[in-house]
Amino acid sequence: MRADPISDPRLRIVAVLALAFTFSALHGAVALALMVALTLTLVWLSGTTTGALLRALRLPGLVVAGLVAILPFTSGDSVIATFGPLTLRAEGAAAAAGIALRFLSIFALVVVFLGALPLTHLIGALRGLGLPALLVDMALLTLRHIEDLRHDLARMQIAMRLRGGQVWLARLRSTGWLLASLLLRSHARSERIYHAMILRGHGASGAALPDTSAVSRSDKIVLAMLFALAASLLAIEHLA
Repeated sequence: MRADPISDPRLRIVAVLALAFTFSALHGAVALALMVALTLTLVWLSGTTTGALLRALRLPGLVVAGLVAILPFTSGDSVIATFGPLTLRAEGAAAAAGIALRFLSIFALVVVFLGALPLTHLIGALRGLGLPALLVDMALLTLRHIEDLRHDLARMQIAMRLRGGQVWLARLRSTGWLLASLLLRSHARSERIYHAMILRGHGASGAALPDTSAVSRSDKIVLAMLFALAASLLAIEHLA
């Protein structure tokens, strides 16, 4: 069961940004070790399961894996080992390890603080932090448009299967035509959706007001503690 360290979505975004910028500035071994310890502590306190964390980090992990696999063999002068035409270098291995740790720690923070937050709540929190109302309306329009396209594609795929489109090559070709058709219709659909949003009050004076609800004392305390920990990591990085 999840128990998010901070309940207010606005403060969650602030916490993620503060810690992410802090983590990106760390390079020393001691600071990186403390960064990983802090990340694991936040994951444990949030109640995020290992399976959920691994599923969320699967795609970002593939991105960083390509860099981590190449950098140790292409950067640096101190040779550790040679594997045929490949030469493992100490500087490249150290840089790859640092990049991987920072990258995965930052994405783990995103999962902890923002992973269970619905997109509409996230957009509302950004509006509470000062995001212009026009960008809020455009974000909501995009979400609505993507959802309509997803439903249309699913309905058309079901109709295609009911008509006997079972051969994978024919199904692949038909799916391509379906996607092309949806994209061609997307402009007119987006205009209709936008006009419908206007009729419901989006963009009107007083709509999409910033969230001014009070922040709980416990959230303020947790955020202050996270700021203090981030400052401590930066101090350790500069003193080490």
